[in-house]
Amino acid sequence: MATNHDAATAGDAGDLAQHESTYVAFIGLTEIAISHLLCTVLCLVVWGLEGHGFVALIGFILASVAAALGGATGLGWRAVAPIGVLLGLAAIVLK
Repeated sequence: MATNHDAATAGDAGDLAQHESTYVAFIGLTEIAISHLLCTVLCLVVWGLEGHGFVALIGFILASVAAALGGATGLGWRAVAPIGVLLGLAAIVLK
C-alpha cells in the first residue's frame, strides 16, 4: 500500500488564501458578466422593439466601457448599474 507523506492534516491551512482570492475574483467577474449581459439584452430591446439603433449602440459601448472599468477598479457591477438603469428607462420611454 502506498504511503502518502504529503497528505494535508486538519490543522494545515495549505493554500486556502489563494483559493479564497480566486473565488472572490471569479465571483466579481461573474457579477460583471451578468450585469453586462443584462445591459446587452436591454440594448436589444431598445434596438429591436423600439427601433432606436443608435441609442442601443451608444448604450452597448457605454456598458462595455463601464464593465471594463468596473473590473479594473474593483467596483464590479456597480459601475455597470447606472448604464442599465438608463437603458431600462430608454426602453420604457422611447417609442
